[in-house]
Amino acid sequence: MSLKKLAAITLVALMGLMLLFIFALFRKMDVVAPELPQQGEWDSPAISIDPETGLASMKISVLTYNIAALPFPIACGKSSRMTDDAGKRIPIACNRKKGVIEIANALQQLRSQGAEPDIILLQEAFLPAVAEIPVIAGYQNWAAGPGPVDLGPKYSDRASKSFIENRSFWKGEKWGKRQPSGLLVATDFQIVEHINFPFFEWECAGFDCLANKGQTLTRLRIPGLPDLLEVVTAHYNAKGASGVPIERAHEAHRLQLDAALEFLRTTSNFDLPAIWGGDMNMRRSEDRIRYFIQQAGEGLNEVSSYCIENPDRCDLNIRNNSDQPWFQTQDLQGWADGVRVSIAPIRMEEIFDHPEDGKMLSDHNGFLVLYRLSWPVQEPGS
Repeated sequence: MSLKKLAAITLVALMGLMLLFIFALFRKMDVVAPELPQQGEWDSPAISIDPETGLASMKISVLTYNIAALPFPIACGKSSRMTDDAGKRIPIACNRKKGVIEIANALQQLRSQGAEPDIILLQEAFLPAVAEIPVIAGYQNWAAGPGPVDLGPKYSDRASKSFIENRSFWKGEKWGKRQPSGLLVATDFQIVEHINFPFFEWECAGFDCLANKGQTLTRLRIPGLPDLLEVVTAHYNAKGASGVPIERAHEAHRLQLDAALEFLRTTSNFDLPAIWGGDMNMRRSEDRIRYFIQQAGEGLNEVSSYCIENPDRCDLNIRNNSDQPWFQTQDLQGWADGVRVSIAPIRMEEIFDHPEDGKMLSDHNGFLVLYRLSWPVQEPGS
């Protein structure tokens, strides 16, 4: 056998072994949630009535948190943006299954203090172990986003011919969906309806394509609130971490955002109040933020910018002290008023932002927002 033929056989064998390793590493996994509808609920939120305005109101809290529940060993070597006294970024635990349980315990500790978020919106909840989070943290009801087999259409007419034709096998764009969306919603309020929307299968960039990213819309019945509350969470394409040129990553992000907004326009009930939150993957990206604002339109309400503009109405307690905190984070929240129920944020704070035993719970911090929901119950002054 010639050396040339032997080299060719060796190369094919090595490529085969590499592909076996890749598919073993990114083995298909899913998160299985309970069936709907779910009925459980704890105490009703306290309702107060303002005799001068005739408005009733209640307060609810919402946490958005990217928990980095990634398959081993992808998370090994990942660090948060928090730094130690020496200025070094603080790492997260390599064993993310163990990290998931630590996050669940941290949420349970908040509950033991009577400070648990009423609704939690999680991203990168990929591992099957994340099903333990609602159980350990004491949430009666929860739902997961699209699984790896819940595929949308291949692509939309918004995608350019070159974007589709230039999909790369070596960047993970032709391996299929190996992970679920990583989205999870948990609450003690009754989940009346939960709608999953996977992004178009090929409208992704780089290794992000391994996850079936998308958006969820969940309708909750809150005792005392006259209307259902819609809750939306999503996770969009990464930038540099996707492993492809930045313009391709940006184009995927734009395609996903357009698809998400179209889904909301056709699925959301705009008579109902809504709260949204998630990993928007727009940190320090003027292109992405500009496009997001342009496409979302005048009805866009984002919490941190509202708190900056209205310090007398909203307390902003986060680590970033710039006048544009929304530019410095991937994790955002916002809201939309309904016809009858209006929403206003009254406090935003950063939680899970301190290391435990030298490790952060995740490479993101949690962002917790307290909202006031108000609606008319009587004529003002009566």
